[in-house]
Amino acid sequence: MKRTNVIVDEELLEKARRAAGEKTYSATINKALEDMVRQQQFWAAYDRFETLAHEGNFFWPGYLEEIRPNAIVKKQRMSAHEKRAPRKKAVRRGSR
Repeated sequence: MKRTNVIVDEELLEKARRAAGEKTYSATINKALEDMVRQQQFWAAYDRFETLAHEGNFFWPGYLEEIRPNAIVKKQRMSAHEKRAPRKKAVRRGSR
């Protein structure tokens, strides 16, 4: 552990201590520093994941076909009347 002197807003430190549920100011500051480091590591990993996913190199070749063999199906184009049944006329009730 390193001992150091810092100038901190007393009210803000007390609010942080209560919010963190810690008993001491040192524990509050340590917890805040751990949270900051954890967030930075998370966002760094997220950026790496996003880059790999965008490049298409995230999954090994054939992964999606292996996991869901029927999920990726190339659909052939169909005309409109083949896609769905023709609409029926709506039955109106009441006086219009």
